Amino acid sequence: MNDYYDVELKNTRLELLKAYESFKFVKGDIADKDMVMGLLEEYKPDVVINLAAQAGVRYSIENPDVYIQSNIIGFYNILEACRSHAVRHLVYASSSSVYGANKKVPFEEIDCVDHPVSLYAATKKSNELMADTYSHLYKIPATGLRFFTVYGPMGRPDMAYYNFAQKYFAGEPIQIFNDGDFEHDLYRDFTYIDDIVEGIERIIHHPPEGTALHKVYNIGNNKPVKLMTFIDTLEKCLMKATAGVAQFIKLYEPMKPGDVPATYASTDLLQEAVGFKPETPIEEGLQRFSDWYVNYYKVKSQP
Repeated sequence: MNDYYDVELKNTRLELLKAYESFKFVKGDIADKDMVMGLLEEYKPDVVINLAAQAGVRYSIENPDVYIQSNIIGFYNILEACRSHAVRHLVYASSSSVYGANKKVPFEEIDCVDHPVSLYAATKKSNELMADTYSHLYKIPATGLRFFTVYGPMGRPDMAYYNFAQKYFAGEPIQIFNDGDFEHDLYRDFTYIDDIVEGIERIIHHPPEGTALHKVYNIGNNKPVKLMTFIDTLEKCLMKATAGVAQFIKLYEPMKPGDVPATYASTDLLQEAVGFKPETPIEEGLQRFSDWYVNYYKVKSQP
């Protein structure tokens, strides 16, 4: 609920969750160890799902402190609470960013991830190492999920697709960080939010067993899309959502520090474990986002 981006959007999500009778909201900070320990003592959950983290690759370059507090200290507190209360399964969010600038694709869970190119990525790699150690020492079944560029309705406004929509309706140019190199364009494994949720739901019921009590899985669409293809598709979806004809105004700029040229997930292990792989095509996912955006912000067309 911090102000990294629009708190009102977070409150809107929260109100939807409060509609469920079984939902309980406690406002706190996972960097507060006493609070985290107290919650597990009070509620005694069988499963803990930690999706709390300071997100964003570029933001981590200018604001490193918040990443250490939330992603390192906060995650350590989660692990300590799980150790003290013997949870049946800890599921936590890792990130495709741990693969750094790996050139071998698709990215597989057995690939070397020793060279992160951002502090954010380094904190996520640290989470995996910490979880592995706690699983080994204290027999805590834990699963890390490496998310690949998640998008969809009510997503993060700091993500490119959301920012592009804002610029579109403001009649402002979008910044494309690929140097205008269409032949060697960046590409991403864009993963629709519903697929992420289903992956988490399925993993909950499959805690690691035997001698290896910590596992890591990719959750990606396994169908990387060129950045310009993604932008063109979003443009068409926004036009369809408003029956408009306007197009993006494009500015091409160099890649930013911490960005990687490609993300591409192998989902074989996930499919083998839970019989599921994300499959929502970007045309469908971006149309759902565009329709939601137009309705949520009550926009009609470009000015």
